[in-house]
Amino acid sequence: MDLRALLNWSLFVLLTVPLGILSCQECRDCGPSTAEPYVNFQFFNIDSLIKVEDTLVVLEDSLDKVLAGIDTGNTDLDTIRIELEASIDTYEQVKTDIENGKIKIDQVMGQNGEGPIYFEDSLTNDSLTNFRFPIDMNYDSCSYLVTINGMEDLFGVEYISELDYVNYQILVRIYEIDITETTYDSAKVICDKNNCNSNETTIQVYF
Repeated sequence: MDLRALLNWSLFVLLTVPLGILSCQECRDCGPSTAEPYVNFQFFNIDSLIKVEDTLVVLEDSLDKVLAGIDTGNTDLDTIRIELEASIDTYEQVKTDIENGKIKIDQVMGQNGEGPIYFEDSLTNDSLTNFRFPIDMNYDSCSYLVTINGMEDLFGVEYISELDYVNYQILVRIYEIDITETTYDSAKVICDKNNCNSNETTIQVYF
């Protein structure tokens, strides 16, 4: 019996317990909820951030000139002032979203064609700040093909997978999660240095 079958069996036993004793906490800005172990991903579009910051410099410089003109009595510039301030507010919000990792993923596939993994909130809304990528419990590594804005990139992770028997339940423990490969500009693992457990580890990706 492989790891996935053992986990499914333990989940079946667990679900026979009255639901009243179970509780969960929702994440309102995450990917799909899943009983499988997962690793959290966050994506930061640095190229777009640089462009937004450059645009803000131009807009703010233009606003300074318009305000100087208004101070000399040129009230015809007031309409331009309003438009520039509105544009600055918009770009400031875009900048904040990028800095927070707020982004929309088009699709995630396994490297061997598994999937796709759909993030329902991301498909119906603008974006999310955290994505839960499921981990294949039957292997010690897995890869994802991630599509953002029509561009596909590869990301691979490795980990240790083992069975634990806790309170009469068979549980799969995934830990020591690390990056094996990526076509993104850079990435880093954020976790407890001693473990890097599934569901608690975050990988931040920069492109």
